[in-house]
Amino acid sequence: MRSMATLTTSTDRTATSTNLISFLPDGSKRTMLEVIPLLARYGYRRLDLNFCEMMNPSSRIDGHYIARLKELREAHGLDYVQSHVPYPRDHLALDEDGRERFDSLIARAITYSVELGIPAIVIHPIKASVEENVAYLSRFLPLLEGSASILAVENMEGADEISTADELCAIVDALPQGHIGACLDTGHAHMRGLDLREQIGKLSHRLVATHIADNHGTSDEHNLPFFGTIDWPEVVKALHEVGYKGWLTYECMFFTRHLPRELEADVVALSLKIGSYLSHLS
Repeated sequence: MRSMATLTTSTDRTATSTNLISFLPDGSKRTMLEVIPLLARYGYRRLDLNFCEMMNPSSRIDGHYIARLKELREAHGLDYVQSHVPYPRDHLALDEDGRERFDSLIARAITYSVELGIPAIVIHPIKASVEENVAYLSRFLPLLEGSASILAVENMEGADEISTADELCAIVDALPQGHIGACLDTGHAHMRGLDLREQIGKLSHRLVATHIADNHGTSDEHNLPFFGTIDWPEVVKALHEVGYKGWLTYECMFFTRHLPRELEADVVALSLKIGSYLSHLS
C-alpha cells in the first residue's frame, strides 16, 4: 500500500479537490487542466482529482488528458493524493442503458486513478441497502488489483442513503480487504445530525480519506471550515485518536463560486491558512 504520512501536529495535512475554484460566477466551470496550474500557483501541492468532470457530456477525458495530468504533476511538483469518480444521483432509478453508461464512467475513472498512482479513490454508494452496495462495489475492486490504490466509500447525506458509520463499516468489512476503505464527508454527517467524533471513532482504521466541508446542518453548502457549525477542534481530535493517516481534503466548491475572480487568490490563501490551522490542532 502506498504510504500516507501520519496526521501529526508538526505536519500540514491540507489538500483540496480540484473543484475548489472550478465553478465560476457566470455558471461556467473550469476543467482540471485549467484549475491545476492555478491551484499550484496559489500554493497547493496536494490535490484530489475531481473526475466527476466526466459527467459533463462535453468532457473529453481520455488517455491524452491523463498524460497532461501527469505533465502538470511533474511541472508543478504536485502530489495527487485522492480522486473522486463520477456518480448518478440515484443509480437504481436509471434504466439499463443509463446504469451501464455510469458504470463505464466510474470504471474508467478508477482505471485512470490507478494509472496516476492515486492512493484513495472516493466512490459514492448507491441508494440501496448495505447488501446491494456490497454486491455493486465488488464489481469495481478487480480494477485495483496489483495497485496500491484503495476504493473509499463515502457517507451520503440522505436518510434513504448510506449515511452512517455503521453502514459504511458493514460495507467495508463485507468486501475483500486490501483495496477498500471509507471516506468521511464531514458536511454530509453534519447534515444528518450525526456526532462526528462518534462517527470517526466507529470508522477507525477503515478511514482512508476525507471530504472536509462545513455547513449549518440544513443543506450541503460545501463551505470552508469555520463558516458553518461543525466543531472542528473535536473533529481533528477524533482523527488523532483513531490514528488517521490520510489528508484533510477540502470539498468546498460552492464557497468560491460567486466570488469575483479578483478575490480568488485571497480566498484560496485563506483556505490554506485554515487548513494549516486544523493540521496543527492538538
